[in-house]
Amino acid sequence: QQDSLELYPVSLRIKRSGTCPDREAPDRTGTQIQGFSDKSRRNLRFAAMNAFPALISQFGLTYHDHWPTDGREAKKHLNAWLVALRRLIPDAKYLWLLEFQKRNAPHFHVFLTVPPDEQTRLKLAEAWCRLTSPHDPQALKFHQHSRNWIDWQMHSAGYLCKYLNKEVQKSIPEGYTGFGRFWGKTRGLAALLCSFPLSDLDSLDDVDKETGEIHEGQTTMIRWLGRLDEKQTRGYPRFRKRAPQGSYTILQGAKAYTQIERYLNQRPLKRLESHTN
Repeated sequence: QQDSLELYPVSLRIKRSGTCPDREAPDRTGTQIQGFSDKSRRNLRFAAMNAFPALISQFGLTYHDHWPTDGREAKKHLNAWLVALRRLIPDAKYLWLLEFQKRNAPHFHVFLTVPPDEQTRLKLAEAWCRLTSPHDPQALKFHQHSRNWIDWQMHSAGYLCKYLNKEVQKSIPEGYTGFGRFWGKTRGLAALLCSFPLSDLDSLDDVDKETGEIHEGQTTMIRWLGRLDEKQTRGYPRFRKRAPQGSYTILQGAKAYTQIERYLNQRPLKRLESHTN
């Protein structure tokens, strides 16, 4: 395998081959997820920011007077509702998030790639209430309200920070079991735009005619992306330390990459090979 660079709608990843030795997967038989792990946070942030098509609306799924304390039952409700969603909107993609309200009721946010629609909202509300509150007109009224399916830009950093910081709502209450993952998504929602060998960056090798400074394509790209990462991580230079030897991700690096590539390609520089001949 070759070292490669992957570009997504918002993020950038450098993947180094051979940097992660083969390890035996840990045996987690009989264990249960008890909280929202750091790894799950990172994966959620990446998937949400790189969703394609973009997630543009949010539908809320709330329990009214009674709710399950067994996560397997709650997930059955969610999965059955998602089946109804796919039947009503076959082209829709989604990302769902689990929270626990202050009253300890499980609550799902479902972010969609389609805009709110009144007739579909009424049908989706009916589908959820048939599963969870079949004889509760107040629950149906709540879910059919226009404010229960709203426009939303999930890729914005503001909401992600707000959600990821709400620790109290991402701990499983005492006595609750079987809730498993805190989020999930449609397969392929985080779109890979392109992937190419890192060695392709060597074609950007150039020399500044005025200063004589050598810009080695791969080294220069990583150095300049590292400066961007330091700004995004408030001065912690993780990317420049790790990217030359290991795999690494810049959450908002794709736009910067294209700007750097355009700059190196378009300015009036001599090619490195011409300079050295």
